[in-house]
Amino acid sequence: MKDTVRIAVVVGPTAAGKTEIGIKLAQELEGEIISVDSMQIYRWMNIGTAKPTPELLSLVPHHLIDILNPDEIYNAGRFVADADGIIKKLSQEKKTIILVGGTNLYIRALINGIIEVPEISEEVRSSVRSLAAESGVCACYEKLKTLDPKSAEKLHPNDISRISRALEVILETGTSIQEMQSHHGFRQKRYIVKYICATWPREEIYDRINRRVHLMVDEGLIEETQKLLEMGYTEDLPSLNSIGYRQTVAYLKQQITKDEMIADIQQKSRRYAKKQLTWYKKHNQVHQLERNNLSKSDLAAVREFMNHRLFQ
Repeated sequence: MKDTVRIAVVVGPTAAGKTEIGIKLAQELEGEIISVDSMQIYRWMNIGTAKPTPELLSLVPHHLIDILNPDEIYNAGRFVADADGIIKKLSQEKKTIILVGGTNLYIRALINGIIEVPEISEEVRSSVRSLAAESGVCACYEKLKTLDPKSAEKLHPNDISRISRALEVILETGTSIQEMQSHHGFRQKRYIVKYICATWPREEIYDRINRRVHLMVDEGLIEETQKLLEMGYTEDLPSLNSIGYRQTVAYLKQQITKDEMIADIQQKSRRYAKKQLTWYKKHNQVHQLERNNLSKSDLAAVREFMNHRLFQ
């Protein structure tokens, strides 16, 4: 019989103040932070990813930040393997484990495990790859809408990697990847989790997002993106095709104005925040904070959860 590892997961939409909450929890509970952010893993991409400053990073130990160059590929599978190793080590050291970030796919994969997708034949993989190369992401998305509308509804029309994956699965198996994920959700959880969510009125979080985009530009988002391009990193990389960098590259290529760049980053960020909020609302076990305020009672609730032990 052994203790099931317990972890606190700080969630919330973009610009909700998750970093500050996580650091305060780690300081109060003698913990360490594992970043759950698919962009903060990249070196030299600091402003556009809202990466914690060196001063904040020095306050408590952080993991899985600045671990890859912008042209290296990272995914949910690699995250789970990396996070599992860190959690095991911290658990042995009796440290409080705190996950902080907004990449919900990584969180789901860590807690529920990676969905087992059947092997895709080279014929199917090549057909999807050819469709994407010849006709673009829009054609792939339209085909997915026809074959698997449930999956298409869940995905952003520009998310070529996940659209391609869903297309491959439906073409290979005739079964929606959403159906596979639904069955997968009944598995026993790999960790016992307490979600702590920074909860803001929607208009306030949208205002915070809008102001943060202006701050990013003032702090040097354009210069940061220009430097990445000068280092040889290209706009077709997933890292530079993300919100913020994609629009800044378009501005640098004189395809849009600076005002259009800012407005599009704000709009895409608000849309992403809306998707994040929808996911958090589905979890009734989420401990809601008032905005990003961690009160004494909130801290006590997290401490009680972390100190409790369930034996398997």
